[in-house]
Amino acid sequence: MSSPQAAARSDHRRLDDRAPATSPSADPFTGHLHLDETIAPVLVTDFDVAAYTRRSIGRLPVATDLLRSEPPLTAEMRTALGVLQRLESSALSESRTMLATATGNEARITAFLSTWLVDRHWQSRALRDLLTGDHPVERPQIQGRLHPLLTLRRVHVDRVQPLLSPLWTAIAGEAVAAGHMARMAIQEASLQAALRALSRRLDGEARRVLGVVIERHQAATDFFTAEAIARIDRSRAEALTARLVLTLGSPLEGGGIPDADLPAALAVVGAEARDRAALRRVRFEITRLLPGPDLPDPVLTALPRPGA
Repeated sequence: MSSPQAAARSDHRRLDDRAPATSPSADPFTGHLHLDETIAPVLVTDFDVAAYTRRSIGRLPVATDLLRSEPPLTAEMRTALGVLQRLESSALSESRTMLATATGNEARITAFLSTWLVDRHWQSRALRDLLTGDHPVERPQIQGRLHPLLTLRRVHVDRVQPLLSPLWTAIAGEAVAAGHMARMAIQEASLQAALRALSRRLDGEARRVLGVVIERHQAATDFFTAEAIARIDRSRAEALTARLVLTLGSPLEGGGIPDADLPAALAVVGAEARDRAALRRVRFEITRLLPGPDLPDPVLTALPRPGA
């Protein structure tokens, strides 16, 4: 009599020898609702997401004792850094917008965002420490007041947009990821450009901290830019969707929420012609690839043009 182990091995061999009931489909688009032969089912860029998620992350130390012994920041510099600090801290709102759509189905994007959110938190905290000296509850205060029309827009973003966004993003399908990647590519590169402009006017610990934050932004700038360009180049539908997303609001308004101090901050950041050009250049790096006429950022239009 054969042992149970021998019977199990015999059954295993019979299962291995049995031909599959159904052969795998040769169509690589099976299971995708909105993809066809013009779009690759999986987009993979040269950016190493796995390496990014494995890197060590944590709080960026700020020597607040050194800050107390250095000349205080000017009121204009504090206003500009306050706006950038709030833009850094808008990452959670930006990620909610992305993850509530088909973009949340992109495994490489969601894996990247899990680490990126932590990075942006600590980058925001570093700027906050520069402004408050690591105070336990103090936050940079908004000095300006919103124009009534911008106040209405803020209400729209808070109350109406969450109801409407799922409708049009559901229609756009997977193509909406191109718009989200384009927005975030511009936001990350703009943060770098603005911080770089301010760091040249600082010394000591403040300049060192900004240098670290600028460097930490590079990975996100590389990822979002690569993802945006690859998608925009992949299909006209994605390029049009990216253009639509960029027309809905400036990437310099974190989470789509207007900041009353943003115009004053941009005047400080763009005090020199090369810095104004840098802010426009990082946006044009993406918008030049989109169909249709040039797509300027509405909040940058108030800055003097080159030669002015």
